[in-house]
Amino acid sequence: MRITHVSDSYLPLLGGIESQLSRLAGQQAAAGHDVEVVTTTPAAPGANGISTAVVGGVTVHRVAARIPGGYPIHPRSTTHVVRRLREAVATGAAPDVVHLHMGVLAPTAQAALRPVTRLGLPAVLTVHSVWGAAERGFAVLDRMVRWADWPVVWSAVSELTAAPLRRVVGERGDVVVIPNGLDLAGWRVPRTERADRAEGAAVHVVTAGRFAPRKRMLPLVDAVSDAASRLPDGALFVTLVGEGPELAEARRRVAARGLQHVVSMPGRLTPTELKRLYARADVFVAPAVQEAFGLAALEAQAAGLAVVTRAGSGVAERVVDGRQGLVAPDDAAVADALVRLSADAALLDGIIAHNRAVAPEADWKDVLAATDAAYALAARRAAQARSGG
Repeated sequence: MRITHVSDSYLPLLGGIESQLSRLAGQQAAAGHDVEVVTTTPAAPGANGISTAVVGGVTVHRVAARIPGGYPIHPRSTTHVVRRLREAVATGAAPDVVHLHMGVLAPTAQAALRPVTRLGLPAVLTVHSVWGAAERGFAVLDRMVRWADWPVVWSAVSELTAAPLRRVVGERGDVVVIPNGLDLAGWRVPRTERADRAEGAAVHVVTAGRFAPRKRMLPLVDAVSDAASRLPDGALFVTLVGEGPELAEARRRVAARGLQHVVSMPGRLTPTELKRLYARADVFVAPAVQEAFGLAALEAQAAGLAVVTRAGSGVAERVVDGRQGLVAPDDAAVADALVRLSADAALLDGIIAHNRAVAPEADWKDVLAATDAAYALAARRAAQARSGG
C-alpha cells in the first residue's frame, strides 16, 4: 500500500503529533508499505527549501521556510502538496490513502484536505489535540464550506478529542478513534523494589512532561506540597521530569516550601533514562486536564506504574479507578490520591501488580489494525464519491 502522511508538525520537533506520526510511519514501513511524510517542519532550525530524505524506511519530504519563531509554516505548502499528489496520480503512483494529521492549527493539512478529495484520493484526517474553544470556529467553518460532507474518514486519538469532532460532523459521518500506539514490550522494565533504590524506601512518584501551562506542572507541585505536609518524613519522593518555561517557577516553589529533600527535577531525560527511572518508581501522575491522549502516562503504565490522572482527560479513558490507578476529580483530589497511595501499601502494590501483569490496549498490532480499517473505509467512501453515490 502507498501511504502519504501530511502533517505540519514532524520530527525533529518533539510533541505528541510528531512522536506518534514518526512511530506510525515507521511501523507501516516495517510492515512492508510504501510510506512517505510531507511536512513543513525543517530538518534543522533555520533550514529552508524543499528536501527529501529516507529515514528508517520512511521517505520524508520537507517544504520548509524561515519563519520567525521557528514555527513549521510555509506560505505555499499546500501548492507543493497538491502538485506532488497530482504528479503521483498522473504517473500511476497515486497513494492508496492520504492520512492528514492536525492539532488545532495545522494550515497545510487543513488546506490540503479539499484538494485531496477533489483528486479522488481516499482521505483520513486524525485530530491529535483537544480543540477547546476552537470547536466553535470549526463549526462556523463547516456552516460556510460544509467540510463535514466531504468524503473523508474523520478520526481522533481518544474519545476526548473525538467528542467535539462528532458534535460538528453530526449525523453526516462517523468519527472513529485511532489511539496512539506504543511498543509495549520495550517499556516492560524490571522493577527495583523500594528497599533497593537510591531514592530510599519512600513511595516514588514521577511525571514526565513539559513545564508549560497546559501540562499543569505547577498545580502538581502544589499537590505534592499538600501531600508531603500530611505524610511522615521519608514517606514520599517525587521526580518531575521535563523542561519548559515554568521550570524556574517550579524550582522556586519547591525551594520556598522546603521540599528539596522530597522533589527532584532532573530536566529532560532520554527514553532509556526514563525507563531506568520507571524501574525504581511506583506512581505516575498525569496532572493535565486537556490531555488528548497522554503517551507518557501510557509508557509509565506499560512499565507497571500506578497512574494518577485528572478525570475527563484522555489518560482517564484508560484508567479504571482502583485498578490501573486513581482518577482525581480536581487538584485537591490529586494530593489525596498521593497520600492514599503512600499510606495504603496494599492498594498501591495491588495496582502495580495488575499493571505489570495486564498490558494496556495500545500495542502496535492493534493500532495498525484500526488504522488499516480506517484506510479501507476511506477507500470505499472515495469510490462512492467518484461514482456519484
